[in-house]
Amino acid sequence: MPSIATPSRLSPIELLLKYDQPVPRYTSYPTAAAFGPAVGAAQMAAQLAQPSSDPLSLYVHVPFCRHACWYCGCNRVTTQLGSTVVAPYLAALAKELELVSAAMPQRRRLAQLHWGGGTPNYLNAEETQTLWGLIAQHFDLEPDLEASIEVNPEFLSRDHVLQLRSLGFNRISFGIQDADPEVQRAVNRLVPVEQLRRAMDWLREANFDSVNVDLICGLPLQTPERFQTTLELVRQLRPDRISLFSFAYLPELLPLQRKIAADDLPSQRERITMLEAANQLLTANGYDAIGMDHYALRGDSLAIAAREGKLHRNFQGYTTGGELELLGVGPTAISQFTQLFAQNHRDLKAYYRAVEAGQLPVERGLEVRDPAVLERRAIIKAVMCQFQVSVELDRFAGEWQQLQALAADGLVQLNQQGGIGTLRVTTAGRWLIRTIAAVFDPQQRQQARGSRLV
Repeated sequence: MPSIATPSRLSPIELLLKYDQPVPRYTSYPTAAAFGPAVGAAQMAAQLAQPSSDPLSLYVHVPFCRHACWYCGCNRVTTQLGSTVVAPYLAALAKELELVSAAMPQRRRLAQLHWGGGTPNYLNAEETQTLWGLIAQHFDLEPDLEASIEVNPEFLSRDHVLQLRSLGFNRISFGIQDADPEVQRAVNRLVPVEQLRRAMDWLREANFDSVNVDLICGLPLQTPERFQTTLELVRQLRPDRISLFSFAYLPELLPLQRKIAADDLPSQRERITMLEAANQLLTANGYDAIGMDHYALRGDSLAIAAREGKLHRNFQGYTTGGELELLGVGPTAISQFTQLFAQNHRDLKAYYRAVEAGQLPVERGLEVRDPAVLERRAIIKAVMCQFQVSVELDRFAGEWQQLQALAADGLVQLNQQGGIGTLRVTTAGRWLIRTIAAVFDPQQRQQARGSRLV
């Protein structure tokens, strides 16, 4: 029978204020916070040794940046040395790929490939060609390979864009974050609007299948008025996908953020106003909201997958790649299998030492074999990706009770029949999808973890 809870009439701003607590992004379950040193090279080697004819998804981490953006929490190495640091890094990647290939009983196919960073376009044309060749040396690239790369538009050129497309990249992402010069100066990332427009023109000329842009809400000196200008630019550029993240200010954990004055940050209400303005503008201009922080044009494969219940989620966020195993190479890269998570050394020197010693460079990870944990993973994935799930009421009575408050606020619709409860996330609820998923996470109930919603 349907839930009798009467939806409240709280505005989106009021809902975000009400539920603004630290929550994981659930790119995995259990989350990376549960990783530990008990998992290392031996467990990774055993996983790779399992025969499989299924295709893989490969993530390649390129850690180098020319300068540091003060908001950044990514694993990166800031250097102007160019090929002096890239050459030994590519040699180390070659060794890691050799170790991975040697551990596998058969050559595997790639259905997805993603280069992230750092700044993958830190590599020059020859180095980019070399890295692509290394990958092709160890894996068979499927004809319909989904190959994506992150780039910094500040250092992008037309020739480099055309080279990336000719190599086989068909999806690309670049960070705008905020287009206002004052905000850019406040985070040490200056990219003129003219360069952003040129970058998009080159990407369209190269005929990439999909272009994503990243935006960040909550940066220093941002105001709703300034952010509206950025949103208007995005409307004009019309990328296929948009990632809109809320800035997590953690100076105690990320020393670089200490260069940002807390007094320069917008208020919580200003941040929520900006998020709501973005939601209204984007959904009025042909974008579907995919969870709280992703948007896609209605004809884009991500939006289609969301409508058809075929979304998947991993450490790169939302993807259309189904249940592909994820193999990560490079420092800090995470590999994700059904019963194993494995993260490479986060320190570049430690990564070098491991591969030079002939060891898979795994620093920490987690084995997951408990059927109850695997069940909760499936439930959380269904909430995050299919936006609905059914559970046995006698086994999830506590969670069902918690969901009543979310139903009262119009975030979910609840039905029950024959001992089975079905949760469906409403349109308003997608803004708070992480909060809804957290209901099924016992560790989150014991101790709040993750980033705040705003």
